[in-house]
Amino acid sequence: MRRFSLVAAAAISLAACSSDSTMPLPVDVALNDAGAFGTALTTVGGYDADTYQDRLINALPDEIKLTADQQARIRELIEAFRESTRADREALTAILKEARAAAEAQKTRAEVESILRKGADIRQRLAAAEAKLKADIDGVLTAQQKAWIAGHMPRACHPDYFAPLTDAQKAQIHALEVAFRDNNRADLDLVKSTFEEAQAAFKAGKTQDEIASILAKAAPAILRLESARRTLREQILAVLTPEQKASGCLPLG
Repeated sequence: MRRFSLVAAAAISLAACSSDSTMPLPVDVALNDAGAFGTALTTVGGYDADTYQDRLINALPDEIKLTADQQARIRELIEAFRESTRADREALTAILKEARAAAEAQKTRAEVESILRKGADIRQRLAAAEAKLKADIDGVLTAQQKAWIAGHMPRACHPDYFAPLTDAQKAQIHALEVAFRDNNRADLDLVKSTFEEAQAAFKAGKTQDEIASILAKAAPAILRLESARRTLREQILAVLTPEQKASGCLPLG
């Protein structure tokens, strides 16, 4: 998702304090092609729909990880979100390009602001759509999963100061998430099969000692995965700019 920049909005607001209404806006400060459509996912360390989906898959602990059915339902919600917001996202992208071109052409602050104001209603709709997507995803999660996410939210997050991810950052983070799954496939599969075996044993009325013996088989893999998840989070942090990290909106998990 491409977003209207809240950093841009702040820069425009500061520029408005100047007594020189004809002063052009610096392109690198006033406009950011990444932009921001909303903050519902940023506040939970997900940033956008695709990144949040990856974080839910990889960050949740093994004992409460998303099921295949949950993953499929979340993918459907995100696809529906993309489709329903496609026209607004394309329209806002066009407005941002127009505003950037105006700033690069050294148009006045008022002229650039006038262009950006054309996207105000669109930004509100997209913010509402993102909030609904977050609520819909919450509806797919279990109480335990939601409690874990609530306990790992970036408490000091100031989304208005988070310069949203660029396309390059999104690609880098997605590649890290995919590499985590690929590099840890054996451990992920082992933990999954062990939990399934333990659940079957519980349903069959096996003793606690018998169930514990089954779970013990996955203990080394669980420890390795915990370490791998910490490493992945640090790798994601390394992709963020100093300004993004300073906002306190750190990656989930």
